[in-house]
Amino acid sequence: MAGISRRVRFFIVAASVLTASGITPLVHATEPPPIHYDIGLDLKQGDLDAITVRATLRSGDDGIVDFTPPDQPPVDVHVESGTLDTSMPDRWRVTTSPHAEVVVAWRTARPQPLDWGKWDVFHPQVLGGPGAMFAFGGALLARPKGPTTRPASSTVTLPEGWHTVGASGSPIQTVDDIWLTSYLVARHLTLTTRRIGKATTLHVGALGGRPWDVEKIADLIASTLVLVDRNANLPSLLTVNVLNFDEGTGYGSTATGTSATLLITPGAPSPPWPFEVIRQFASTGTAQGGTANAWFSRGFAGYRVASALRTEGKLDRVDFARHVNDILGKYGGSPFRRTSNAGLVEVAPRVYEARQLPGARGELFAWLIDAHLREATQGRKQLADALNRMDIQTPDPGPALIAAVAAEGGGDITPLYQRYIVDGELLQLPTDTLGPCYSIGTVAYDYGWQEQHAFAKPPTLCVGADSSAKSQRSGDEAAPNRR
Repeated sequence: MAGISRRVRFFIVAASVLTASGITPLVHATEPPPIHYDIGLDLKQGDLDAITVRATLRSGDDGIVDFTPPDQPPVDVHVESGTLDTSMPDRWRVTTSPHAEVVVAWRTARPQPLDWGKWDVFHPQVLGGPGAMFAFGGALLARPKGPTTRPASSTVTLPEGWHTVGASGSPIQTVDDIWLTSYLVARHLTLTTRRIGKATTLHVGALGGRPWDVEKIADLIASTLVLVDRNANLPSLLTVNVLNFDEGTGYGSTATGTSATLLITPGAPSPPWPFEVIRQFASTGTAQGGTANAWFSRGFAGYRVASALRTEGKLDRVDFARHVNDILGKYGGSPFRRTSNAGLVEVAPRVYEARQLPGARGELFAWLIDAHLREATQGRKQLADALNRMDIQTPDPGPALIAAVAAEGGGDITPLYQRYIVDGELLQLPTDTLGPCYSIGTVAYDYGWQEQHAFAKPPTLCVGADSSAKSQRSGDEAAPNRR
């Protein structure tokens, strides 16, 4: 658990804000104008010396555009028209005419060494080495202040003989996605491509490691996405950057928008990156609707991916219990776990934890409905059957889900939907929600907070598994998993 005083105090503050301010919908009269980044590599004697970035967008009615500077301070910043004020450390202010084109350019310092022996790649710096550059968008790019839904795109201009993942131009994302979008450019990259359905291309590129491992990563992502959504309602381009470290036992992954980043070491045992990455990609094929629909777009995408990975034997009992336990921890440890869906919509633009809660709540709700449907049909149906029946791109997934579950023999789940999704009542899964091979328990802490945990039963105690839980065939070894 995190520090007791911090969690309790944050919960009190968050609750008081909701009570005092009331719930009012967020309304934006117009969509913010898009921003485009041109990223260029400055070479010196053939090696990377700096990165130059030009950001282009249009000003609003007042002719003022404020930026949050990159996490790594640049050595030079200027505007091509208008005036620039950089007197405040956390703000660049451009003043120009209303609705005028704004071009801000900046140049980074020489990249820090890309040291495979250190686990600091998430540090907010632009990293480089002989013939390579890696950076997360937060370290490299200035972000315009305002709605995080502002469309954002980027183009990387490659020196001769250098390569990057996919095309040099990125698909349209949002400013919110920019923070964890990564840029990997090098003279020598292992590159592979997969087609998913008729309209989607997956590009995977790796620095270091073995080429056949990159092929396995691409195969796993592509095959699971086809299982999750046989119609492949996905964007035209998905990209994955892979950094292979020569030593260590850690791992890491990020996934945002249509891009993902994997950090892999030789000693990492069963890293959970496939779930996080594939869930993000799967959710891009779902009607979004912002925070209001995140319980479905992110949460039910999590259920669909975990179900597919289990069905294919890619998650054994221990790995699956570890995954659900992680979701229970994210939900149970959130100060917003009792906040209504409308309340999350109100608070999410200002509070990170409020943006994270709907995905965890939605996946737990999905497992609850899965158990409900299996019980109502004596194991003949599960939630995946209902989701195959409904249009997951509907802009109003609640009624569509209710109708699909009823059509599969699950009865009326409207009361459950109202309690746990709309009203935000505390969702506690019954002990046997995940079937006979698992147990869910509740831990009560001495300061009054309760949190659920998932456990995988040993094989000798895994009896009575119903035929609908096909994935429980996998995993000959199991042990309790604790968070």
